[in-house]
Amino acid sequence: MNTPIFIRAMKYIRIFRISLWVTVSLMTVPTHAGWSVDFSRRQEQMNKERPLDADLSVVTKKTEEKGVFERVFDSVVPTQDLVIINTEQGFIPATLRVKEGAQYRIVVVNVNEKARNVSFVLDAFSEHHATFYGKIKSFFISPKKEGVYTFMSPETSAQGRIIVYPSAGSPQLLNIDARAPASE
Repeated sequence: MNTPIFIRAMKYIRIFRISLWVTVSLMTVPTHAGWSVDFSRRQEQMNKERPLDADLSVVTKKTEEKGVFERVFDSVVPTQDLVIINTEQGFIPATLRVKEGAQYRIVVVNVNEKARNVSFVLDAFSEHHATFYGKIKSFFISPKKEGVYTFMSPETSAQGRIIVYPSAGSPQLLNIDARAPASE
């Protein structure tokens, strides 16, 4: 593995995190650049007295009808970053363990000098990407069902796997990679 390329990849990941933080923080800051709201048409509705129960039902309906954008920022569990490095010997790490129902950002970095332009295929999550030498490719997955899923690079025949375990258990309790004893 080429250390300068790995350090460069980590630098790009840090830059991406900082730019994402800046983007999200700018989206949450209210701007008052000449925006005004005219409530004159709704004055009649505001003056009417409504029963307390009606207001509560409206509030509960609004909290149930959240859009995709609101659900992304209201998520309790943060997105975890996983890095897969494509080398001449194969993928590092070759096995990833993820939790069912969590969200992950997978970052693929190609440091294979022999195969500078290869594909990364993760069919189970419909992810197919071209990875270029020294470049970073990232995407998000959210596993819904436990199991073992393979990812590969068809050009180099390198393979790896993603093990999705239930959110209640842990990979050590499932014994997916455990071997049986030779004798008892």
